[in-house]
Amino acid sequence: MDNNGLVEQPIEKLYVFLMEQIIQKYREIAGETLDRYQTGLSVDEWIVLKQVSENDGCSQIELARSTLTGPAKMTRTIDTLARKKLIDKQLSETDRRRHQIFVSPKGKKLIRELWPEVLAYRQLALKNFSTSDKQSLSRLLHQMVENLES
Repeated sequence: MDNNGLVEQPIEKLYVFLMEQIIQKYREIAGETLDRYQTGLSVDEWIVLKQVSENDGCSQIELARSTLTGPAKMTRTIDTLARKKLIDKQLSETDRRRHQIFVSPKGKKLIRELWPEVLAYRQLALKNFSTSDKQSLSRLLHQMVENLES
């Protein structure tokens, strides 16, 4: 026990450390998948590309929020994906200061090729979890986010 009456735990037993381990492993597996398919994409670029595909026509601000990415990094990522011809940027018809972002045909093709692999590695950590286990985990993780946001 420390001076505040709290019980110290080894770092590897802390929930937040375990979650960080999961994230790091997912990113490692995602990176290996992207390399194996010779995409030339980073994990962050893949995440943004996939998010654009799910929200075609979104703005850079919406994309930054939904991927938990800072504005400067989002600008660089969007520019990189546009240079690779995986996305298209178009000026908004309603607000000339805003760009809308769309997945290009080349980007759609890449997503179709990679998607089965992505689904497979996303399921690895949940192997042998019952439906009930997955629902409980989801509920608890959402509660943790709510706790931290309030």
